Amino acid sequence: MNRFKETAKGLLRRAGGRGGIGAATMVVVIALLVILNVIVYALGSKYSWYLYTAPRYEHKIGDSSETFFADLDQGRDLKIRFCMNEEDLEGDAAYRLVLETARQFADKYDFISVDFINTVVYPDEVSRYKYGAAPQYDEDGKKIKKNNVTKESVVFDAGGNDFTVANLPAFFILDSQQHVTGYDGERVMSALIHRTMADERPTACFTRGHGETSNELLYNILICAGYTVSTVDLAKEEIPAGTTLLIVSNPLYDFETGAAGTGIVSEIERLEAFADAGGTVFAVLDPLVTDLPHLNAYLAEWGLSRREGTVRDMINSLTSDGYAVSTSFSSSGIGDAIRERIRTFSDADVVLKRAAAIDLDAPDGVAASPVLSVGRTASIWADGEKVDGEGGYAVAAYASRENGAGVFLVSSVYMISSDAIRTNGYANADFIYAVLEYSDGARVPLGTKVMLIETEKLEGVTRGVIRLTLLILFAVIPAAVVTVGAVVRIRRKNR
Repeated sequence: MNRFKETAKGLLRRAGGRGGIGAATMVVVIALLVILNVIVYALGSKYSWYLYTAPRYEHKIGDSSETFFADLDQGRDLKIRFCMNEEDLEGDAAYRLVLETARQFADKYDFISVDFINTVVYPDEVSRYKYGAAPQYDEDGKKIKKNNVTKESVVFDAGGNDFTVANLPAFFILDSQQHVTGYDGERVMSALIHRTMADERPTACFTRGHGETSNELLYNILICAGYTVSTVDLAKEEIPAGTTLLIVSNPLYDFETGAAGTGIVSEIERLEAFADAGGTVFAVLDPLVTDLPHLNAYLAEWGLSRREGTVRDMINSLTSDGYAVSTSFSSSGIGDAIRERIRTFSDADVVLKRAAAIDLDAPDGVAASPVLSVGRTASIWADGEKVDGEGGYAVAAYASRENGAGVFLVSSVYMISSDAIRTNGYANADFIYAVLEYSDGARVPLGTKVMLIETEKLEGVTRGVIRLTLLILFAVIPAAVVTVGAVVRIRRKNR
């Protein structure tokens, strides 16, 4: 303690000698502020302290719903009904956004209106949403509940049994700790409006039995695209009738094939029958899972073959290791169509991480096209070594037959990761919607915007852009300053 006092006195004497008590005071104030900042930061980190401010977030819907709603009978009426009273909704910083979005849709479309349900005064209306307009009963004579209607429920009601019940949290993006990180109300609300009023709902099935990863984000995308979603075990059952889309999501184990003459229908044979019926397969594979000989052979019949290793690009990468690559749309029929569709609403790129390159060699009767490609500076790496440096690889591809059947393939599970989907910085979500629209004729809410809440994440900046920025900041600008200073000094000296 005595040593600290002596040091402080010495600083004050030296500061006073060089500029008086003003400089000494400045030194002490800065030191105290630094110490105080360290203490507050340490306590805040330990006890999760924060200073709360209540920013008033605003979100305005765009024009993407005009195309999305084009197939709806807009002569029918649809009510967006909130079970929370109007005053409470308007007073809630988050839930107010949902009400404002509903009002914007009502202002934009004459067939949409907004009202509020008093769940206490009008229990019969709540009962219809819980059990349906024509209730069903179990063996004990009790009504079967179809929906759980609470104060946080929002009902999209087109009359009769044409209604959909959602909850207010469904319009927001939550992190793993259930904290709100974004508002996705425009997409969710437009999807629920379409889902309630559409005459038909296509069916999509996820394959199971091969260690597939259950992906909630892809499931939500399919729901918002109007699909009824289920699962199918191809080893035990047929693909349900009416299924138009089959999703193979990151399998760890291979699909089965049967020996000729056994009479057993194998999984690969069911895939082939699905294609014969005009169905679409959407395959998202992990490039590190290569021991899938039967599935790889099936894809090769469509002219799509994955190469071993993963794509790396130190110029067009978003990470220092070069594996998170910003892609571009390929010049092909589907590539041009998807690019044109997405660029109507967004200039963002589709980003893939640790993607495998795809070789295309279409047999007779099959048209195979690249959809996403990487630049000429890309290379392929396997086991820590560079195995190919030609660049320009396809990393997503689509193959089709004359009967309308198709296979979409991307060998990167990052395509459907949370970081890539729940953001405006990347176009991965819009890309998936556009693929579903092109390949399966789905009606999709493409072009809606996510409103991020209190985020500081920098997205869409490649390593090349970062290097150029650093070069300008730390080399070009300082060099310019030094040059100008030298010129000014020389001119003053030679006056």
